[in-house]
Amino acid sequence: MDKDATITTVFELADEFGNHYRSESTAEIVKSVGETKLDFMGEQFNIFLKQCGYVRKNDYIFMEDITEDEYIAISEFLSELRGGQADDN
Repeated sequence: MDKDATITTVFELADEFGNHYRSESTAEIVKSVGETKLDFMGEQFNIFLKQCGYVRKNDYIFMEDITEDEYIAISEFLSELRGGQADDN
């Protein structure tokens, strides 16, 4: 693996019940096929949340660089798209 194309993520969580979760993943990022470090981090974080028991009905974490105004607009659009149902997460 090329060191410039390799990334390692580490996620840790200790909850109020004394449970401790830790996940470490290393992967080679192949930019020529469209892979990005941010996409890898998002995928690994999503897996980590599931392993800790935080399963959500919508698995995809939106990880784009946006402004606060764009965030508000996207949030409002998603609420309308989902029929006005509040996100319970």
